[in-house]
Amino acid sequence: MAVKIRTLFWCSLALAGAAPARAGAPRLALEQRAFDFGTVERGAKVEHTFPLPNRGEGVLPIDHVKSSCGCTVAVVSAHEIPIAADGRVTVAVDTARMAGRVNKIVTVYTNDPDNPVVGLTMTGEVSADLLVTPSPLYLGRVRRGDRTRHEVLVVPGRPGTSFAVTGVEEPVSPLLHAVLEPRPDSPGQRVVVELDPHIPLGRFSEQVKLRTTSPHESLLTLQVFGSVEGEVVVLPPQVTFGIAHGKAPERDLFIRNRGARPLAITGISVPKELVTYELSTVREGLEYRLTLRLRDHVPAGTVEGSIDIFTDHPEESHLVVPLYAIVRDPGGQG
Repeated sequence: MAVKIRTLFWCSLALAGAAPARAGAPRLALEQRAFDFGTVERGAKVEHTFPLPNRGEGVLPIDHVKSSCGCTVAVVSAHEIPIAADGRVTVAVDTARMAGRVNKIVTVYTNDPDNPVVGLTMTGEVSADLLVTPSPLYLGRVRRGDRTRHEVLVVPGRPGTSFAVTGVEEPVSPLLHAVLEPRPDSPGQRVVVELDPHIPLGRFSEQVKLRTTSPHESLLTLQVFGSVEGEVVVLPPQVTFGIAHGKAPERDLFIRNRGARPLAITGISVPKELVTYELSTVREGLEYRLTLRLRDHVPAGTVEGSIDIFTDHPEESHLVVPLYAIVRDPGGQG
């Protein structure tokens, strides 16, 4: 009897300490978080619809849906899911520039207090006559004037085949130089990509087209992108406040001078309805801190804008930094 009473006592404590369900709150009860589309040929468009069931006690708003890349598109059936109803998000993946195992993620942002951010995954195998690695080619942040040389490997994608690249399609972008070379000790070929030393500052996105012997893909497109920096660098290169719940988060930008000449900040321009700012000196002529604060009472929704930084540098007098945030209604659930 003593053992039974003691057991009941501890069970009662455990139940008393368990977190109760939030009254009046929505609940996204996902039954499927991933979909395997099997094996498809490169170029196929794959589509799947994920249910979004609301099993809570409040309306479930879909704040935002974000794809992991431009090749994946997600469309929601409604931006508010009533109690005990099901919404849907349809995800479409374009495999035109993919090969091998593929995992693409769509992120859904809601006001579910327990699961405000959930990921939905599309996965599968994409078959192709030729595999290009890496593709796309991301060169990262490159300092102007530095030599930038990267190799892209091209190998047959199916066992027992000998498909190959026969040449680089002309004209190549004036910002890039691309040369096809053999791989003497390994199968396949390599494409050597170099940036032009006089490429302008800022982001770039260019294409290199490759002629091939494949009957299915006689022309392959290699996307090459990145950004070119000069002597003045802003870190991070964009401002992201993430999800704000009515509070006013802060973010710091650092403006750094990598040149020999001292740098002065001559002006700052921000979207005044969204943020306030404070500029301070870290090291005179070398580094400055720009502190940004999201304003109170910014309307709920997706916030996008830019920060303009003006300097006395003769070639880098105007720098633009993107700004992004998702603002939730502080009076709502979650």
